[in-house]
Amino acid sequence: MEPSSPHSPVTPMRSFRTGRSYVLEMCSARILVLCMCAISTTLFVGFRAEHDPEWQKLFEVCETGPGRKVRCHSNPWQALLVGNVLLVATTMMISGYRSHHVFLAAVTFLGSTGMISTEQALAGFSSSGNIAFQAVLLLVAGIQDSGVLDHIFSRMLGTRETHTKAFVRVQVVTALLGAMVQQTTVVVAAAPALQRWAPRAGWSVREVLLPVSTVGAVSQNLVIVTSTVALTIYQTMPEAQLEMLDPALVCIALTSLTIVYCTLLAKPLLSAMVKEPHLDNREHMRHQCHNRYYLSFEVAKGSFLIDSTIAQAGLLFMPGASLVDSDFPLDQQMLAGNRLNFAATAAGVAQIRNRSPGLVLQGVDTLAVLGAQRHRRRLFEVGIAPGSSLVGCKLPITLNQATCLAARRPQPYNMASPQPSRRNLYQRDRPQGGFFNDPLDTICSVELGEFREALDVGDILLVEAFLEFPDLPEVETDFSFVALVPESAPPRHGRPVDQRRGWLALLLLGAVILFSLLELGELVFLGLAAVSCCIVLNVVHRELVLQRLNLPIFLTIAGGLGVGQAIKVSGLASAWAKLVVSAGHYVAMGHPIGVLVALSFITSLLSNLMSHTATAALMAPIAMKICTAESMNLKTAALVLMFSANTAFTTPFATSANIMIKGMGPYEFPDYFKFGAPLQMLCLFAIPTLCALQFGVSAPLDTVEA
Repeated sequence: MEPSSPHSPVTPMRSFRTGRSYVLEMCSARILVLCMCAISTTLFVGFRAEHDPEWQKLFEVCETGPGRKVRCHSNPWQALLVGNVLLVATTMMISGYRSHHVFLAAVTFLGSTGMISTEQALAGFSSSGNIAFQAVLLLVAGIQDSGVLDHIFSRMLGTRETHTKAFVRVQVVTALLGAMVQQTTVVVAAAPALQRWAPRAGWSVREVLLPVSTVGAVSQNLVIVTSTVALTIYQTMPEAQLEMLDPALVCIALTSLTIVYCTLLAKPLLSAMVKEPHLDNREHMRHQCHNRYYLSFEVAKGSFLIDSTIAQAGLLFMPGASLVDSDFPLDQQMLAGNRLNFAATAAGVAQIRNRSPGLVLQGVDTLAVLGAQRHRRRLFEVGIAPGSSLVGCKLPITLNQATCLAARRPQPYNMASPQPSRRNLYQRDRPQGGFFNDPLDTICSVELGEFREALDVGDILLVEAFLEFPDLPEVETDFSFVALVPESAPPRHGRPVDQRRGWLALLLLGAVILFSLLELGELVFLGLAAVSCCIVLNVVHRELVLQRLNLPIFLTIAGGLGVGQAIKVSGLASAWAKLVVSAGHYVAMGHPIGVLVALSFITSLLSNLMSHTATAALMAPIAMKICTAESMNLKTAALVLMFSANTAFTTPFATSANIMIKGMGPYEFPDYFKFGAPLQMLCLFAIPTLCALQFGVSAPLDTVEA
């Protein structure tokens, strides 16, 4: 390819978007049709309500004033405007916009136009429950970082039982942990252990991961504090007077039903032959390892990887890393001291360290070299500069505030590889196994990135260093560039003290729940006290606390409370409630259980299309209006909302856990729908029935009299 002239026009590889393209995107045919229907409906209903008292009464809002006087008013245009705002917000969330961005914009608009007061718009930002949940997230972060959940899964998953018994066991383990910790956290911790466990227990990874995620979604409703949906309902429906263990009985029944469903139908619905990648393609291997670092890892004593094969441990296919050699065959179980060689990018090295606890770099003990303050260490790539004092040195080397992990020499793929010391990956005297079937294969470790030469100008080093490393004077002299590797902080597990800190965080979380149940303190203060203990004892490092908070969830709950106030005070909740009640009575032939079924259907439908937390915030004021109009038990309706919003099974984007396991199965959209739709229909009738059996459909007499 001839180089272009400096004065010739440059054609970018990707063209820039124009203003017209944005307009066309926002004014697509679907959006235009939706807008026209919304405007037409708004005009028709608004003008009809002005002349028809019955239609105007549909949007009526009644408030109790001084002296217990009830004052009612109706403003159909305001309610319809709020409805259009919510229609736009829902469409944006279904189209992929983040729910916290959408809710924040909606609350800002509703507050600035005077539809809700400043106090109503900002009430969610000072919500005690919202703050308490952020405290719980910090406790969960301490549990997850320490590797305690990996330890629990690795020890509790059995392999000697029959296939069915083993699968039931893993679902029960997930349910127990899901009742204490968030579903996503449990699935994140469980996925590597399940990938190792499933083949040994006679199950494929596809048949295990999605059912485990489903069971975790149901079991997280056991107590109020471990689910964002439950917390949102708790905050937006204070009149329901929910207690910490109110959902427990229904949760246990639904979890048992889900386990039975998954045990019977996981294999018929999810079993499929997944084509394994071709492992003996030498040219593909050379291409994958080109310009990567070559590192040797060792299986540490007590590692969770022991007694697993390479495939079961999930080490064959890791982002940015290729396993190119091992000192044992592929089908042999790993033992302490076994060596595995990877060719990996800098980001791939970070993935190996963080996703494979118990796999340590051979010959490089960063804890011994760099010492404490792991939270201040990161991976850096540095280039050797002309005149550097490192030219001519050989690995291993230790720098000021850093230690070198590996090196590579950038070169075109078709350039002949240096040949200082060729070594066949598979010698005649070693047992056959691994990646190449021919023991006489001529591919060598140097071709796969192993660096044995003296350092020269232009070589690139991968170093682990403290954050102040780039500012050292010698760095500017010795290196032509210093590049930080994103998300490369070393894991906070591997030492006995780390595991003890994790168990302490789990104990503190249990204490928060127990003391709240015994009413020994307010939930928010119990959570903050537990977090303070975690910070003092370094379970969660004080400099990482803000990074562990989940701002999107905080904004979603806070914005949802404000949007809920607008739905309530505008009269939109009243109109929706009457429509839901009419549909429920029609389906159930006048029985009030039909109203709960209709409420469950709408909630689960929205939860599969957008954030379940956002769905709970939108549906809560509607449920309250329904219960007030029909003299129904508000606690029953709150539980129906809670379980229906969390039982979103039919789409991959319904929950973050579903998104996370999508590539691990691998799963496609039809897999989620095929496996989740029957269970979704089962829950549609089971949830209202179980909630009604526990707390009843009609409101208590004292509530009605009040």
